[in-house]
Amino acid sequence: MIFVGKNRIHYQVVDSTNEELKRLFSEGETEEGTLVTAGFQEGGKGQMGAGWLSDPDQNFLGTYFLKPNIQLEEVFALNMLVSLAVRETVAEFVKGKVEIKWPNDIVVNGKKISGILIENKLFKGELLGVFAGIGLNVNQVSFPELKRTCTSLGLEIGADIDLEVVTSRLSFHLQQFLSLFETKGFASISYLYHQELYQKGEETRYFTLQAVDKLGDLQLYNQFGKLESFGLKEIEFL
Repeated sequence: MIFVGKNRIHYQVVDSTNEELKRLFSEGETEEGTLVTAGFQEGGKGQMGAGWLSDPDQNFLGTYFLKPNIQLEEVFALNMLVSLAVRETVAEFVKGKVEIKWPNDIVVNGKKISGILIENKLFKGELLGVFAGIGLNVNQVSFPELKRTCTSLGLEIGADIDLEVVTSRLSFHLQQFLSLFETKGFASISYLYHQELYQKGEETRYFTLQAVDKLGDLQLYNQFGKLESFGLKEIEFL
């Protein structure tokens, strides 16, 4: 049964799709799989308070409400499966190397094309719901305000893409990986995630990226061969 994205609410302008969906949740029952999208976000949110810049009506800006059956000690599986869904969607359109860059980006040949923001609603240690925000560059061709190199689906293939087609494919793949997690568990999702992890196993001057654990900490071998773990606020992965 298809339920992810079936119930969709679209706004021309909103402060943030994550914030709007959280407001809807606080006002009453929110159907699992509900998707809030917007043509423009006045206060788009990224990881750890960063903003998300986007030209109006050019990109996918949306947040899904999910209620997975998951233990808190495996909560990073949510980030993993959403990342896999976005990566799979991007790979359907472009020919370049599409990878997941820890902690929350999707890159094409090293250029950022998507960012993900997962926010969990907890009550007394119980997960009540998940707000999975996704910003995916679709038809935008210029990113002058950003220091890092970015790209879009349109830039990669040299043509505009129907946003509704992208939305449909995102919803399909998100349900696909949610179902895989529910039937096969964390190990299957983690395996697929690590197959697509940017710079995994590549040696640099200071470290070799080894893995990402259940809590989302990055595990690196340092130049002395010692395995170290770093959380989101402890290391900036450029």
